[in-house]
Amino acid sequence: MPKFKTSHPDARILIVDDEPIALRAVSTALHSAGYERVKTLEDSRLVIEELWKEDYSCVLLDLNMPHISGGDLLPAIAKEFPYTFTVVMTGLTDLDTVVSCMKNGAFDYLAKPVDKPRLIASIEKAVRMRGVEMENAGLKRGLPGKDLKRPEAFGEIITNHPRMKAIFSYIEAIAGSSYPVLILGESGTGKELIARSLYRLSERKGEFVAVNVSGLDDHLFSDTLFGHSKGAYTGADKERSGLVRKAEDGVLFLDEIGDLQSQSQIKLLRLLQEGEFQPLGTDKTSRTNAKFIFSTNKDLEKAIKEEKFRRDLYFRLRTHTIYLPPLRERMSDLPLLIRHFMEKHARLSGKPAPEFPARLAEALAHYDFPGNIRELECLITDAVVASGQGLQPMEPFLKSIKYRGPEPKGMDGFIQGLVSGPEAMPTLKDMEASYIFRVVQQSGNNLGEAARILGMDYTSLYRRLKKMEKK
Repeated sequence: MPKFKTSHPDARILIVDDEPIALRAVSTALHSAGYERVKTLEDSRLVIEELWKEDYSCVLLDLNMPHISGGDLLPAIAKEFPYTFTVVMTGLTDLDTVVSCMKNGAFDYLAKPVDKPRLIASIEKAVRMRGVEMENAGLKRGLPGKDLKRPEAFGEIITNHPRMKAIFSYIEAIAGSSYPVLILGESGTGKELIARSLYRLSERKGEFVAVNVSGLDDHLFSDTLFGHSKGAYTGADKERSGLVRKAEDGVLFLDEIGDLQSQSQIKLLRLLQEGEFQPLGTDKTSRTNAKFIFSTNKDLEKAIKEEKFRRDLYFRLRTHTIYLPPLRERMSDLPLLIRHFMEKHARLSGKPAPEFPARLAEALAHYDFPGNIRELECLITDAVVASGQGLQPMEPFLKSIKYRGPEPKGMDGFIQGLVSGPEAMPTLKDMEASYIFRVVQQSGNNLGEAARILGMDYTSLYRRLKKMEKK
């Protein structure tokens, strides 16, 4: 009997179980069925955070776990992620348990040990039904099912991407909370803009105070945040209040928190735990009611393992966590961003708003943008300021991205042809092959996802690739 292969290899599946053996068994079964985006979690406390981070089609959830049980997670998942289907796995098979799970939002119920054919059939049905429900609701993947209450708070952020809209919905939900917020994302993704949106939605009467703590030694950190009394050290000829006091009744945003020195981490932990601090040169304890927002482009969990960041501080910071996707994962926003930055910097330069070539967004989409939106803005600023009015030429953009990093495999001839002229232009077949290979590469060799992007069915793409490999 031939092995079953899913028709949805790009569906994201999350498996949650406190037993490593069970995780490996279920994960192996899903991989063998063709599911390529499978993640496992042993700690049930991380489930909600992970679901905000990625758009999962289905969650396979063990019912009995320490910390937070599957039974407690079920209604939370159903409420917060209505288009993520949950399949329960447990050794409890009594009727009352089954009925309770179904009432609390479970899509299906599997008895342990899980039968592989039954498991795959359940996942396939969940993924298919999710697609039907989202299509009927007129939603794209990852788009939240409710409108924003205050869209003006996000006016500085140019996007129409589903993941960003989901982040906006989450921000509206937590904006009134007094707990810390941790914003994670690569450099240039707009972490401070998100922090300012949080501040506007919080409706706090105090100021928004931002400070980059990268490069601050322990003394400078303490002086900058907590201030000092007159005569606290040589040169301290007058009192300094510090940024914590300045942010009273407002928001204190600490950027690049992953670079904070160890002694400063201890002081920050006390500030978050007790709401207290001591200015340099005094024993007097002061209190604050400021809301704290932190951001970093560092992998804090990796830093904890390397003993560069305190685990207890990490758990204090991440009460509410926001993950900003890099630009390469929201390329559908490119035309909006290009137009916005062209108009912005033409206005600042005293020029009429220029036009950009219809193929510019398509060409730039082949570049990974390691500097993200900040890099894109710099690229467009340079082109707008250096060029004249009217239609912007492609050449400055393409030369810039060629200079900023190696071109993706299979695109050299295409880019070179665009830049150098007709004598270097590749044939139509070469361009088609380059484009197909590039889409496959960008999708992580996921042929199902690549076929969707190319507008082809899986079988046709597979045959085309095999034919191209023989040439």
